[in-house]
Amino acid sequence: MTEPDRNQPPLSRYGGKDSEDWRYYANDFLDHRLLAWTSVFLQCRPIAQRAEVESVLEFGSGRDVTRALSRHLGLTHISVDLSDRFYPDHRAAILDHPFDGRQYDLVCSFQCLEHNPLADVDPLIAHMRRFTRKYLYLSVPYGGAWLSFSVNLRLPRLNWTLRKCLTADFLGGRRIDTAPFRALPKERRHAPHWWEAGRPGLSKRRLVRRIEGQGLRLIDSQHNPFFPHHLFLLFERIEPAAAGGAP
Repeated sequence: MTEPDRNQPPLSRYGGKDSEDWRYYANDFLDHRLLAWTSVFLQCRPIAQRAEVESVLEFGSGRDVTRALSRHLGLTHISVDLSDRFYPDHRAAILDHPFDGRQYDLVCSFQCLEHNPLADVDPLIAHMRRFTRKYLYLSVPYGGAWLSFSVNLRLPRLNWTLRKCLTADFLGGRRIDTAPFRALPKERRHAPHWWEAGRPGLSKRRLVRRIEGQGLRLIDSQHNPFFPHHLFLLFERIEPAAAGGAP
């Protein structure tokens, strides 16, 4: 079979808007995705605004929306994904992507880690850390309870906005039963969420401490206020000695 031309525009590459690939590729523009779409803004914000960031490596890039925006800004952005459905720069699982000594200003992964058992998070973070010289930026699903609201008021001589997001670990969801996942065929084991922050047994604080144990320090944390299920965590790389001997 001839390898598809990666330089083709997506509309041609996926055979028009009636194809299954195109419908999934354009899934972010469905009505029910409107609030979740604001997470793309949060994914790209540190890439666009932090002066030190000129190169990005993304694991689990999916439809590569973040890569498209980064390159639109003129930045280097390399994508890695287990599937080649949407033509990442490299096809590999996180641990299979070899470290050749090259590092990037920011390494990121959005809504990806939870598709692995919690026990695998430590080696995944340790491997991703090898590629970054400055930042590791993650988003993970949040399964606790939340109250989120936004109020916008505009009157003559008055323009006022109030936006709040309150969360409570453990109140919004039960512990995920992972036993059925282990019986899935190997190619399907990465489909479900093996864990979510905020559910019983994994508070946000516990997850952050686990990640910080790999030689990182949390410098920013926030939920998408319009879609609090997405929790964003920005870490800075620190030296191993400062992290209690982490790799």
